[in-house]
Amino acid sequence: MHESGCTFSIEGDMFVKHLQWDIADDWFSTYKKLREFEPRLVEVYGYTDRKIYMQHIVGNTLLNSMSVHSYLEACDIMKSIGLFCLHNNITFINHATQLRNFMVETGTNKVYMIDVDSFHHY
Repeated sequence: MHESGCTFSIEGDMFVKHLQWDIADDWFSTYKKLREFEPRLVEVYGYTDRKIYMQHIVGNTLLNSMSVHSYLEACDIMKSIGLFCLHNNITFINHATQLRNFMVETGTNKVYMIDVDSFHHY
């Protein structure tokens, strides 16, 4: 799969995003702290050699499975990210907050924010 200069693969039970650029050295540690605060972000297991290894979520994007409940859940996730930034006096924001960057898990209807490499310090 290919999107915006990235390719994707499945390795075992992980979704792997292959980047064409390097991300900041502190990105992974900051992301892990953010995910502890907001567990509805997709879990990232590691980042090596421009590859992000993350939780594979079986489901549909919010864009393709819209409901008022899931939309409000996505809004709540974004609010939590803002609160994390305020509490930690940082600006670590996902610049691609679009409906297609949220997944609704099949069976549970749990909403996750994906597209983790769009998080940057501002």
